[in-house]
Amino acid sequence: MRILHTSDWHLGARLCDRERIDEHKAFLDWIIHKIETEKVNILIISGDIFDTSTPPNNAEALYYDFICKLNETDLTATVIIGGNHDSISKINSPKLLLSRLKVFVVGGAEKSPEDCLIPILENDRVHALVCAVPFLRERDIRIPVAGENWEERERGVAEGIHSYYRSVVESAEKDYDLSNIPLIGMGHLFVTGSLSGAGQRDLYVGNLGSISTEIFSDSFSYIALGHIHKPQQVGGKDYIRYSGSPLAMDFGEEGEKSVIIAEFKENKLTGTKTLTIPQYRKLIRFKGNLKEVEKQIDDFVPPDTPFWADAELLDGSALGDVSRILNEKAIEKGFEFLRIRILHEASQNIFKNRQSKEIKDLTPEEIFIERCRNAGLEEEKMNELMPLYKELLVRVENVLENDHEN
Repeated sequence: MRILHTSDWHLGARLCDRERIDEHKAFLDWIIHKIETEKVNILIISGDIFDTSTPPNNAEALYYDFICKLNETDLTATVIIGGNHDSISKINSPKLLLSRLKVFVVGGAEKSPEDCLIPILENDRVHALVCAVPFLRERDIRIPVAGENWEERERGVAEGIHSYYRSVVESAEKDYDLSNIPLIGMGHLFVTGSLSGAGQRDLYVGNLGSISTEIFSDSFSYIALGHIHKPQQVGGKDYIRYSGSPLAMDFGEEGEKSVIIAEFKENKLTGTKTLTIPQYRKLIRFKGNLKEVEKQIDDFVPPDTPFWADAELLDGSALGDVSRILNEKAIEKGFEFLRIRILHEASQNIFKNRQSKEIKDLTPEEIFIERCRNAGLEEEKMNELMPLYKELLVRVENVLENDHEN
C-alpha cells in the first residue's frame, strides 16, 4: 500500500497581482505523472486546496479538471480535507458526485466522529482506514466560557482538538479491525515543534490551538498534516509529517518543495521518501543597499526557467528614482521587478532576523511587541497591554472564522 501525501496547494493564489495558475497546472500534471510512475494507491490532500473561500473560476476549473484526470489513473481512492483557507460548502457541495469517482471529501468538522472515517475499499475489502479530520474551528470543538482569560481559552482549544481526535480514533478502533490495515490520520493545524516557513502565520492567533504530538494515538500508522508550508517531520517522528506547499508562496521562502510517498505493509509504515517538485517558476530576491543591489543585478545570470524578482532596499538607499534605476538595470538583463520596496528603520526593526520581510509574514504578537518597543514602552507596560491586545485579536479571529464558514 502506497500513499502520496500533499497539501496547501492554494489554487488561485496571486503574487504581486500576478496569476500563478500556470505554475499550479504544471504541478498538478506532475502529480498525475507521479501517481502513475510511483504506483500510488491513495492520494491524500491535507487542506488549503484553494487560497481563499471564493476562488476564481479558473482555479476551480483546474481543481475539477485534475479530479477528472485522477479517474483515469489506477488510484484506489483520493481523500481531501478542508483547510482554514477553504470554504466548507465549496469543498463539500460535490461530495456525493465525487464519491462516485472514488474521491472523498471532508470540508469541515463532522458532528459524528465516525463521519470522518474513510474506509479504502478494494474488492469489497478494507485495505486502509483514513481519519480525515479537517481544519477545526473553535466553534467546532468548544463553547467559549464568559470571562475566561487568554490562557484558559488557549488550553480549551487544545483540549477540544485533542478530544475530537480521540473520539475519531475510538470510533475507528470500535468499528474496524486495525490489526492488519494502516490507520492514516489527517489534519490541518499547527503542531508544536514544527517550523513555519516564510510567508505564513500560525493557524490560530499566536499559539492558540497549537498542540503537541501527544494528541495523536499510537494506533496511527501515519499522520498526514497540512498548514505548515515547510516540508518536515514533527518531533523527529518519521510517521508524523507536513508535506509542505508545492509552490513558494512569496519571495524569500527558501527550500525545496516536495510531496511524500509513504509505504505500508499491513498496519506498519515500512518507509517514506520525498519527491522534489520541479519549480515551474523561480522567485528571486535582491536585497541590500542601493549599491549592493545594483552589483547583484550586474552579477546576476538569469536562469533557464521562468522567474520573477523583487528587491528590498535597506534604509539609506532611497536616493533618487530607485525604481527607475533598478528597473533599467534589470531590463538590461532581460527581466523586470515585480516589486521594489524600501525598508525604513522602523520596518527593519520589525523584520529583523526574518527570512521574509513582509508584515503579513509576522504573527500579530511580534508586530505588537516591536511597535511597543519602537514607541519606547517598558517591558512591564508591554506585559500589561498584551492580554488586552490578545482579547482584541480573539474578536477579530471570530469575525474571520465566520467569513470562512460558508
